[in-house]
Amino acid sequence: MNPTERRLIGHIAAAHATAHAIELSYAVLLTRIQFDFGTRDVVMGAIATVFGWAFGSTAIPAGFLTDRLGSRQVLVYAFAGSAVMALLVGLAQNGWWLAAGLAGLGLTSGLYHPAGLSAMAQGVRQRGMALGLHGVAGNLGQAMWPLLLTGTPISLAIVFGWRLGFFAVAGLSAVLAVFLARAHLPVHGESEVLSAEDMAEPPAEHEAHPRNLLTPLLLTYAAFVLSGIVYRGVITYLPKHLEGMVSDDFGGSFVSVALVLGATGQFVGGSISQRVRLERMAPVTSAMAVPALILTAIVGGPALVVVSSAFVFFYFASQPVFTGLIADYSPPGAVGRSYGVSFFAGFGLGSLGGVIAGALVDTWDTQAAFLGLTLFMAMVVVLSVTLWSLAERRYRGITPATVGSST
Repeated sequence: MNPTERRLIGHIAAAHATAHAIELSYAVLLTRIQFDFGTRDVVMGAIATVFGWAFGSTAIPAGFLTDRLGSRQVLVYAFAGSAVMALLVGLAQNGWWLAAGLAGLGLTSGLYHPAGLSAMAQGVRQRGMALGLHGVAGNLGQAMWPLLLTGTPISLAIVFGWRLGFFAVAGLSAVLAVFLARAHLPVHGESEVLSAEDMAEPPAEHEAHPRNLLTPLLLTYAAFVLSGIVYRGVITYLPKHLEGMVSDDFGGSFVSVALVLGATGQFVGGSISQRVRLERMAPVTSAMAVPALILTAIVGGPALVVVSSAFVFFYFASQPVFTGLIADYSPPGAVGRSYGVSFFAGFGLGSLGGVIAGALVDTWDTQAAFLGLTLFMAMVVVLSVTLWSLAERRYRGITPATVGSST
């Protein structure tokens, strides 16, 4: 990697860590907010779904804005808006105000992923490694934020209350917005936006694969929806599950342990994707997450920390794989838009996982919620196997003459 690529990775990694710190704040503080407002689990899950829908709904417009304005400019809008909205959440006096504030926070922070991933996918030649490092940063942001908020006896929310957690989000977002506004992050030579000439010239992989890539792209979007349901349900109720099954006071610190393993999974998945075809990796990483999620539902005590960490490892190891597939299947000049659709699928439609898991917790308990989420993870495996099968047929259909004619 050259210095420009390393600088790009550093800036986007910091933004990704902050975006996921924002996203995880509600889940980490959920128990304390629920105690303060006296609301039911299903309502808290519904509020998580409101945030998730908002978080995903701006992904599509963010993708179009990224293709038009460039990633950096969209990131400035994302974090400047998040600073304002996090402040409003911290001032919430009831559930309606909380839901409205979190909806606004979701709308602004949801601009991040199409912009950040588009920059990584197009601005770094070693794409798999770049996407893996991008994921590592996101997981570390998720891992460190619970520790800062609730993981120790002197954490912010334990000492000062849950509101200070959102005030901290506001301050961090404001600093990052100013930092990005002063940066220059070229992803196409010295330009931050793809030129019309570059849009008109298809990349080699699209020429080498003349068959329609729409079907695998749609299947990948569907996998994003299903894995998003799992993600939203797990990330919302894993702190509560660990608090109930391991430790009442320091569930957040155990979530941090699990998410550090997720960062390792991102790095491992990104590294292997440099050498192994993505469609071959997807079924393996997805399938290995299923038994770990089942065990997360049924075991307790210290073993729960181990198996939940294993699930997080395998789940996040698949992320560089599926985000890489989006770039592979996208038409030239539309990578930002494709990431917008995929993250609307994962974070918008997938946010139903919050209310699904909340309803299961309200009716039974967190163990039932994690068992229910296993069904959605199993469907991701089915879609992954389908993508692999289609890819094998597609690659078998490429003759040396076909490849040669495209060079």
